[in-house]
Amino acid sequence: MLKIPETGFQRSVRQHNCDLSVVCDWVEASLLADETEISPVHVCDILHEQQIYPKSKDMEAEEGADAHGRADQKDFCAEFMETVWSEMGRRALLAGDECCYEIREGRLVRHCGWDECAAYAFLLILTCHEYYKPLRDLSDYVIQGELFEDFCCEALRKNGWQAARTGWASRKGAKKLPSTVQAVADALGETDIRDQAVKRAKKKNEAGCDMVSHWRYADDWTGRPTLLLQCASGADFEDKLGTPNIDQWRQFIGFSAIPLRGFCTPRSFQKEEFLTHCQQVNGLLLERFRLLEPFASGSSQLSKELDKRLVEWTSLRIKALPKLR
Repeated sequence: MLKIPETGFQRSVRQHNCDLSVVCDWVEASLLADETEISPVHVCDILHEQQIYPKSKDMEAEEGADAHGRADQKDFCAEFMETVWSEMGRRALLAGDECCYEIREGRLVRHCGWDECAAYAFLLILTCHEYYKPLRDLSDYVIQGELFEDFCCEALRKNGWQAARTGWASRKGAKKLPSTVQAVADALGETDIRDQAVKRAKKKNEAGCDMVSHWRYADDWTGRPTLLLQCASGADFEDKLGTPNIDQWRQFIGFSAIPLRGFCTPRSFQKEEFLTHCQQVNGLLLERFRLLEPFASGSSQLSKELDKRLVEWTSLRIKALPKLR
């Protein structure tokens, strides 16, 4: 198993204080990097050893008579494992063919190497950067951002949408706002660019728009369903939930149809957290499993070129994940 992440794990005695999404990411990453199968008992043993959860007898000592009945009925950590395993089952169902494990007789059993599900592994390891310093030490945020944007583009295209990158994450250098605005207009076939508004905002670089996506009809006219998207692969994703500013972009381009804000993240959320972030985005939120959906059924696959790049990037970071023993 991997070391306990730096965030998301809190001492739990009276109530479960660990972040379910982080715990599941830890279990999944351990399965990718270090284990062929994992049982709830194995995870409980580690959480007891790391003093995240007390054992039943220790719980009685900490909590006194109030804990006695509950501890006799069920180990408190085992109770949490039921929730964790339920979430792991949900994740496996959503990831489909992109998932490297299955639940067999109550155990998580890896049935393929992580490089056979490169998209799934890439998004998971991107998220794990927030949990482990050795991964952050390897970070090249330009290449990381470029890979994530390329993956998001391909995921949207597999769903039938047109998609193009417009943002800063390029090894050729950051795009300035005028070229970003032109790229968005060209992708949509729009011609009404407000140069003065762009000039006044020239210090904003790409103004929060990393990617543009739209549904193209046979007539090829403008006035299409359009997304202006932020692709946030870093730990500061919450600071970007309100970007790009659609009202500002409407000052730059006279859109034939008002665009919708889109937000892409490699993270996975619980339902309530997801709905909260949806309200903050005030548009379309594409988290880990929505991005993976085109590949889950096996009917679509990553391009060979992108698959190779994701495997190369992920391989180095899989090796750097810190092991518990």
